[in-house]
Amino acid sequence: MKPIRIIPLLLITALLSGCPARSLHPLFSERQAVLLASLIGTWENNEETYTFEPLQGNNYRLVIRPKDEKDSSVYSVLSGKIGSDWFLDSFPIVNSKEHHYLSMHVITKMTLNGDTLTLAMLESDWLLKAITEKKITVQHVKRENEIILTGSTEELRRFITLSGSEEEAFPDVSVFIRSH
Repeated sequence: MKPIRIIPLLLITALLSGCPARSLHPLFSERQAVLLASLIGTWENNEETYTFEPLQGNNYRLVIRPKDEKDSSVYSVLSGKIGSDWFLDSFPIVNSKEHHYLSMHVITKMTLNGDTLTLAMLESDWLLKAITEKKITVQHVKRENEIILTGSTEELRRFITLSGSEEEAFPDVSVFIRSH
């Protein structure tokens, strides 16, 4: 049996700057999530193509295709608003390629303005520093040099309510343009 594999959202950006923070639990429940018709479609930048399709309920199916590879990764994604900001919670669908051996959620801040989609993942390095300096408190475990959030969905939502507007928490922004 093959292990499940994950390629975090925006892998290229993550490799250049650090790892995304990951969570055992989702940021949204199905009832808290919102399906945005304006997100559905194909979005591109120089490195990747993202295709959002309705999956079931308020879930999207996200297919990520790096432009220099034939393989793709597939995620289940929920979107929702916390405070004045929109966020995505992504989780690998079985049989996706994996970068890590634990299937976990990745929290991404999203701005959708017409045909421009901006995404930035919650940064693990910022989270580690903020926890170490006691600037924030959130349930977590440390695994080598990474933080894994272990709080419930409601605790994660409280954490994002307090930290979601911190630019340093979401430093690496990738911009995508609608292609379909």
